[in-house]
Amino acid sequence: MNTDRLFEPLTESDLQPLREIALAEHSAFFARNPYLEAAYAGHLIGICLCQGAASHYLDPRIGVKDFDIWFFYREDPRARIPHRARKRVPDGPKGRPIDFLRRAIPAPEAERYADDPAGAIMAYLLQRDTATKRALLQKAVVGLAPDALFGRILWRGTEDHAASGG
Repeated sequence: MNTDRLFEPLTESDLQPLREIALAEHSAFFARNPYLEAAYAGHLIGICLCQGAASHYLDPRIGVKDFDIWFFYREDPRARIPHRARKRVPDGPKGRPIDFLRRAIPAPEAERYADDPAGAIMAYLLQRDTATKRALLQKAVVGLAPDALFGRILWRGTEDHAASGG
């Protein structure tokens, strides 16, 4: 067993602290980057747990190295969301680090799914072909916010985790 991974199952109640931390980071991001506040603070589409931790939520045999939390915003042509403005919290829930990452969904696509944040996020991930999006789709995507997404499995991933060992 790999000791750098957490194999304790994650439950929906474990998602709540991640949601609260993510919502606090959403506000803190704009305090650190006030030039982006007008363009993005009010245009959050959704926050998701992604990659290995999301797959672990579905299958605890995978293990968790860290929590990858992704923020998806409606794109604003006045400002680009910095893709590489990644923030890491070294000691998150269950002693695992948290990485925060952000993407902007093109406005026409976001508006097409204005009442369906899961649809907007998945359309964005499925209709674009980049290395980042391919990597995200290999593993699960689980909603954290808004309330309509909380605990909802948006994507189960394409990897055979049981066969690959995570």
